[in-house]
Amino acid sequence: MKSIYKVEKINILILEGLAIFFVMLVHAGTPNYIYAFFSYGLGSLVFARGYQWKERNLKDIIASRILLLQTYYVAGFINTLIFLLIAPSNVMNYPKRVYLTNFLIGRMDKLDQVAVNAIPVWFFLMLFLAEILFNIVEKSRFLLFVSILGSFAFRIFEHEPLPFKIDAAIVSLPFFWIGREWKKRNLSVSIVDFMLATVGLILISQVNGDISWNNQWFGKSGVISFFGEILAIIIIVFLSDLVKKIKIDKFFLKLSINALFVISYHMLVGSLVYVVMNLFGIVISDVVGFLNKFWYVYFSLDLILVYLTISYLPSKVKALMIGDLRRIIGK
Repeated sequence: MKSIYKVEKINILILEGLAIFFVMLVHAGTPNYIYAFFSYGLGSLVFARGYQWKERNLKDIIASRILLLQTYYVAGFINTLIFLLIAPSNVMNYPKRVYLTNFLIGRMDKLDQVAVNAIPVWFFLMLFLAEILFNIVEKSRFLLFVSILGSFAFRIFEHEPLPFKIDAAIVSLPFFWIGREWKKRNLSVSIVDFMLATVGLILISQVNGDISWNNQWFGKSGVISFFGEILAIIIIVFLSDLVKKIKIDKFFLKLSINALFVISYHMLVGSLVYVVMNLFGIVISDVVGFLNKFWYVYFSLDLILVYLTISYLPSKVKALMIGDLRRIIGK
């Protein structure tokens, strides 16, 4: 992948901003043929962590990443509480304790038994555990090899997702290693690489179907899905450099800087669209059908609402909503 068009040093903030942009896109009710393609992109956020990996002891890892755990429980609780307070009876089909219990034990894969607006926070719980695991296994070639084998075992064999996203954390481990090796080897992506990766991912996503680490679903083949995720990384690495070159990176940088808030609350903020519609007497009985039909309208409005929220909501309020105690008390 060496060429004239090189990415000698990846701008991780832009890459993460693009990845978050695509996360919002797939949550906008996009048709399956679009959703399937972008569902392979989550590994790029873990790749970004591997690219920035620094040798630290376990105590330092926990101290530096504890905010992920705090955000999961604070933002997850706020989202769940709002859902339990305002969700219509035809949506909430289980006792309230079921939604709270699934949230507390990290079973955000039970899609009809968790607050739908809280689902995205599962990523923070997974990433917190994954960084701890990678810090342990990367020191030993044997442990790293075994952990990568384990990640493929979870991909290949269908299973009930584990509490606290343990299996998703193990599935993520190869992407830390790929990110770290990418930086060591100073790999680069050409426009030809980008085009081939895009065509390859289109084919894989349409043949293999969509995937989900949260649900531990990897389409028809867990091995094929892995190659699709590698192609997604190549695509997003290229795009992150392109965005910087054509100077449209400010919006993506803003998403990245506010990543914890945006991932946690973009679905809740987007629901304001329904609130406004209800005020005008427009009642949507089939929300999924509505989203599938007008996803591009909803996505555009959601982007605007999220941008306004992160731009004008006081920083202390945002910090409180993601459980960032250090920023709240000014440390």
